[in-house]
Amino acid sequence: MTDQSIPSQGASKSNGLFCSRPFTSVEITGWGEPKGDVFACCPNWLPTPIGNVLRQSMEEIWNGEIAQKIRESIHDGSFRYCIQSRCPHLQSVNKPVQPKETVDEMEMRDIIESRLTVMPCGPREVRCSYDKSCNLSCPTCRTELIVERDKRDDILAINKILRETWLADTRCLSITGSGDPFGSPFFRSWLQTMRRHEMPRLENLHLSSNAIGWTPRQWEAIPSKIRELILSTDISIDAATAETYAINRRGGNFERLLENLEFISSLRRDGPLKHVGISFVVQDNNFKEMPAFVRLGMNYGFDLVYFGQLLDWGTFSEEELKRRSVHFPDHPRHSELLRVLCDDIFQVPIAYLGNLSDLVHQARGAPRRPS
Repeated sequence: MTDQSIPSQGASKSNGLFCSRPFTSVEITGWGEPKGDVFACCPNWLPTPIGNVLRQSMEEIWNGEIAQKIRESIHDGSFRYCIQSRCPHLQSVNKPVQPKETVDEMEMRDIIESRLTVMPCGPREVRCSYDKSCNLSCPTCRTELIVERDKRDDILAINKILRETWLADTRCLSITGSGDPFGSPFFRSWLQTMRRHEMPRLENLHLSSNAIGWTPRQWEAIPSKIRELILSTDISIDAATAETYAINRRGGNFERLLENLEFISSLRRDGPLKHVGISFVVQDNNFKEMPAFVRLGMNYGFDLVYFGQLLDWGTFSEEELKRRSVHFPDHPRHSELLRVLCDDIFQVPIAYLGNLSDLVHQARGAPRRPS
């Protein structure tokens, strides 16, 4: 692929900032065809793939031409492959994005000072998003319940490649950004058959889940040596009431969710979990529940309550997407959202407004961060 064929995403100039993601992590996806496309960050924020695990070796992808050009765009401050309006870290300037002068990690300082684009070792973080199987069919990301048995061979092939070649230097393995680790028969089986020696440097096995299948029984089915590595999780919920939950988390049960959140809270309190975040995609039918959602996170003793924009995953008609996207300035209820964002509850340390941060500045009359 030539430089001309890599699309610029029009991010505004961000001189003086550094993002460590393209230098440390990959996300392996399966939403498009074929499965196995690799991205240097969340593909919603940085949508240029750097390769495909089913077609190329790790070295060809990780230090390939496209990966190097993305890293150079961080060094030169253009961030030209990033969609700044979607990236919560660029909007709020928090890790992995930070001013270059505040970067104190030695490895990152060497990368900045030497302007490195070729990495001497493999990715620290591998995020697995190549299996869409889930026990829910949330309208924001799918139109029906998906269990990808017809893609079994591709999913198992990617699993095998990861276990044999990608995980040697990995410190954080994340499962899954595309479905649910307990709702997927493939990821659930992998969790139950993982072996420590395949991931010699692993420090954290991060689970992204809707929590409906995270029961004590499923937890006990994971080997104890692997459970000890599960130090963090983020749980997608999108509601603070049973009525809204039934709409936004189609197929879920709010009472069961609360039971499982209580169990997960005990894992946070007694170990091994050290960080639990819950997330909420802001829409026209739930934005008034945002303060209650912060309180829900506080009641369970969780560490982060994250809010994000509704994105277009191709599940809504253009008209329906517009109706739901209350964060758009021309939405008829946008002013109501701004009033909600002025609530003092969002000042508590665990509340994180991510890619809604610019709206918070607008709502509170503060100047936006200069680009």
